[in-house]
Amino acid sequence: MQNAKEIVVLRQMIEESVGRKIVAPTDFSFLTGVIAERCHEALGVTTLKRIWGYVEGYDTMRNSTLSILARCVGFHDWDDFLQNHTKRNSPSQVVLGQVILASQLETGECVRVTWAPDRRCVFLHRGEGCFEVLSSENSKLKVGDTFHCAYLIIGQPLYLDNFVRGNKAPTMFVIGNKGGLTAVERM
Repeated sequence: MQNAKEIVVLRQMIEESVGRKIVAPTDFSFLTGVIAERCHEALGVTTLKRIWGYVEGYDTMRNSTLSILARCVGFHDWDDFLQNHTKRNSPSQVVLGQVILASQLETGECVRVTWAPDRRCVFLHRGEGCFEVLSSENSKLKVGDTFHCAYLIIGQPLYLDNFVRGNKAPTMFVIGNKGGLTAVERM
């Protein structure tokens, strides 16, 4: 089959990006959800099973299907993947998680975030990337703390710039340092 080695590399990159091996029926269902969230496109469980060799038909993949999978790990399409996947050993990487941009939030809009093990906060957007902590559970953040940030990304730590508590001088603060944010939701 043409490009068999590259398809194996693509599968490995996808497994690394989702943080699990794709080996069982539940893994394929999980992966369809990840693809829908990241790429806003649908691939069926059976199609994914063929690509992973779980069922027969691996040798009949369409470029459009492979392009969706390539986009899932930060490439423009299948051709881009073929040309550039060997260059991915650089210290830079594409951010793949769901993103909320502060610039897209209305002043007064709230965002709920969670991170491991069981931390939850609600932030009020005060405008221009400035937030205030409205509620905090199991976190070092306190109600009334303020900070700036440009974006909130699932799977990435949240860096709070100009973090202020009371009359203390502004500082930097990071939440979700291990494993990143697990959920980000506009309210």
